[in-house]
Amino acid sequence: PGRAYRYQFTVKQHGTYWYHSHSGFQEQQGVYAPIVIEPREPEPFTYDREHVVLLSDWTDEDPARVLARLKKQADYYNFGQRTLGTLIRDARRDGWRATFGERAMWGAMRMNAADLADVSGYTYTFLMNGQPPAANWTALFRAGERVRLRFINAAAMTFFDVRIPGLAMTVVAADGQPVAPVTVDEFRIGNAEIYDVIVTPAGGTAYTIFAQAMDRSGYARGTLAPAPG
Repeated sequence: PGRAYRYQFTVKQHGTYWYHSHSGFQEQQGVYAPIVIEPREPEPFTYDREHVVLLSDWTDEDPARVLARLKKQADYYNFGQRTLGTLIRDARRDGWRATFGERAMWGAMRMNAADLADVSGYTYTFLMNGQPPAANWTALFRAGERVRLRFINAAAMTFFDVRIPGLAMTVVAADGQPVAPVTVDEFRIGNAEIYDVIVTPAGGTAYTIFAQAMDRSGYARGTLAPAPG
């Protein structure tokens, strides 16, 4: 602790990357950051401005306590369980035999059908560039600009569904490497994944950058805007 170590290596590629710790719970405690390697030669796409959008999850609990709870009860943080009400609803729709058969199948697998995330918004606050939704992290643009957004999922546990309502996104790179452009309204980004997208926002309009946890228990949020505030 308190000392520095210098890493030196030959860079063989450019693009959007990141680093994070693999020691203990340091990644969950915030030891991560983006790495952007600038290209020597022109890239196969153009843009006028860029922003890194680093997504993560944060808990005020001791991460060791989170793990201890999961070891005792794998669905400790999952409150999206099926109930007697959903059993009756499914039976009315599919019949009792099919419904009990489906429940027995899940029981034989020793897991539940709502197992979308090990840790939920019950303990997590979802962050965008280190800021919670209420802080409203803001990325600026000028009308008519092509804006490159470098999305990085630095979360310890969370998959995010990312969308910018009212604005299409053209994916131009994945995990640092250029790809054939694909225009989407939404994409899912898993742990450690990276997607570079280009958007062309209209002038005078602010857009919400919305990254919702896959289990819908919370979200990270920021704003793409022509001016602060």
